Amino acid sequence: MALSHSGLRIAPMNNSPSLTSLRAFSVVGNCLSVTGAAKQLGVTQSAVSRQIRALEDALDLKLFDRVGNSISLTEEGRVFHQRIFETFGLLENAVGEATGSLQRHKINLLAPPTLASRWLTRRLSSYPQRFPGVELAVHTEPWPDIRMDCVVQFGAHPTAGSEHVQLLVEQHIAVCSPALFEDREAMRASCLLHVFDKGVRFPLWEDWLALEPDNPDIPSGTSMEFATLELAIQAAKNSVGVAVVDRNMIEYELNAGSLVQISPTTVVGPNGYWLEISEEQQAKTRSVQFFRWLRGVAGLTAGAF
Repeated sequence: MALSHSGLRIAPMNNSPSLTSLRAFSVVGNCLSVTGAAKQLGVTQSAVSRQIRALEDALDLKLFDRVGNSISLTEEGRVFHQRIFETFGLLENAVGEATGSLQRHKINLLAPPTLASRWLTRRLSSYPQRFPGVELAVHTEPWPDIRMDCVVQFGAHPTAGSEHVQLLVEQHIAVCSPALFEDREAMRASCLLHVFDKGVRFPLWEDWLALEPDNPDIPSGTSMEFATLELAIQAAKNSVGVAVVDRNMIEYELNAGSLVQISPTTVVGPNGYWLEISEEQQAKTRSVQFFRWLRGVAGLTAGAF
């Protein structure tokens, strides 16, 4: 059994798998549905199933786990699918560019919703001049049939193997409305505003209070929880209480004076936002140009890439 450069075990083959079977595998691996793949390819379900079986036989690999009517990629199938999906994407782009019939001149960016709405949209004004005639689609969730030109990931570390640059590091500060800031008794009588996700409260206040445990004006009574940061920000602006928010997400409110930082205390990191471009997209000139442009409008100096 041979070992490929990606770590995938591939048996020596007398006959290479057909492009038809590889294409069927690429589509099935995307939608994880033989029925859905058959519809996309314009063939019958049995034809797709035959192609998958033929590919597994040729590779001597189990590519899918099948439980009832559901399927999922095996670990070896997942690694192999990533390579095949990238390869077909490059082939489609090459044909489209060569014939001038690229379906749509579009750049796809995947970014977290709050960053997209509160940070990214404030930096897109120069995009039409830099990329005339090229649509920009900002996605807030991944789609299996869309190849993202670039991705913004949230976390302490970037995705392994990607070319990347850190756009932002979180800087959490405590803020309230000007009215509460000017009336400390009213601030103490207001609420602590929290953000939660899937029933779990983010430890924003705990981290902030660890650095400033003795602030005399922090509300000590009722608290409120909100399912989105946007709701917590609006509650703070409307004098409901005091919130701990990433400074990067409230640039507009701080500049306009609709939110006021109550003390200099700032919790820096450990998480941040990483602009990433995959090895596949590094082969596309437009993707690289977009990566460099967004890096520039974020105020970052050019790196090696």
